[in-house]
Amino acid sequence: MDARDLMRGSVSQTRNHPISTGPPRRGEASPGLAAALLLCCSLLPCDAQAASLPLPPSLCPAAVPAQPPATVQVWRISDFGAVPDDDLPDDEALRRAQATLRPGDWLVFPPGRYLQAGSVAIDRAGLTLWGPGATLQALDPADHALLLQADGVRLAGLTLTARTDRRRDAPAQSRLVLQGAGQVVQQVRIEGAGAAGILVLGARGFLLSGNRISATLADGIHVSGGSRQGRIENNQVNDAGDDLIAVVSYERDPAPVQDILVRGNRVAGGRWGRGLAVVGGERITLEDNTVSDVLRAAGILVAQEGPWRTRSVDQVRIERNRLMRIGRPQDAARAAGAPTGHAAIEVHRHETPPGAAGIGRLHIGHNPVEDSGVPALRLRDGRLDAGASGARLDCPALSTR
Repeated sequence: MDARDLMRGSVSQTRNHPISTGPPRRGEASPGLAAALLLCCSLLPCDAQAASLPLPPSLCPAAVPAQPPATVQVWRISDFGAVPDDDLPDDEALRRAQATLRPGDWLVFPPGRYLQAGSVAIDRAGLTLWGPGATLQALDPADHALLLQADGVRLAGLTLTARTDRRRDAPAQSRLVLQGAGQVVQQVRIEGAGAAGILVLGARGFLLSGNRISATLADGIHVSGGSRQGRIENNQVNDAGDDLIAVVSYERDPAPVQDILVRGNRVAGGRWGRGLAVVGGERITLEDNTVSDVLRAAGILVAQEGPWRTRSVDQVRIERNRLMRIGRPQDAARAAGAPTGHAAIEVHRHETPPGAAGIGRLHIGHNPVEDSGVPALRLRDGRLDAGASGARLDCPALSTR
């Protein structure tokens, strides 16, 4: 079966964890991994088999309703000293709120602009932070993450912005970080981040739904650190500094990323990286996504990459994705580097050491490629297998529309 057939009928705050797996830029050092390993081992058993255990039902995510239910306790951030549209940081108000709220409570941000001086951890389990019409603006380009560390934390309706200066790579320089179980990020706008817009680092049973992410200096959404059992659905990612959505497993992570569903997303505007990337991982599904205007690299990449010390890939399903305007020569002047030579859908291993497992089983089907300047598919590694499982999710699907 050739490419045409496949297309016709047939992707705790630590300062040294890498946010990118793209080809190293000239003069760019290889990222450190030890700090990320220490963080992930504190969140997950440092055993690959343990990472495959089913999630207890209590750790499955719960979608955020459109309004606070009458049965929950509702607090306002202004109850703890935050004042919208003033010039004072509101970090301490967030910390005071967490000292008072109990699991199941809602913390509401009335409309307006709130300021965040540095990274803030949300470490009280079961809280819902809700703020349609509210903006939380981060002020420090080197330290601006909102870190969801406790289980069952949900974030909905807010806009998160950040001052940025240059590309960075640490979790504290991502705008939003998920590190617990059963967490939800829903209908959130992220405008700017020194590193990733959303970094999912060792999280379990998470849901990212209906979010809009733009102007990040590294990946739009980056999933790594042995994260598992996650849904990334119906998000829009535009103008990322690297990959638009990336699933990445590093050798020194406690386990590979497993059981991730990437579905119904619209990603566009990749000047440096790829549209959707699976660089190490097991049981990953990319389906019903739209990938467009990726200027120099693959629209969808499945790879093991030696320079970044990433793991092998197995059981990936890539179905019903639409790819448009990938690698067109007329767009090369707007790219952030020379063309990579990738196809629209690229499967390969890159500079891997002897004995590396590379790419295992994958299914690729019904992925039309339109108005592009590169071949539809280049399969340089892996084995096509219609039975490749893709994501196997323990938690039930949620309707968030």
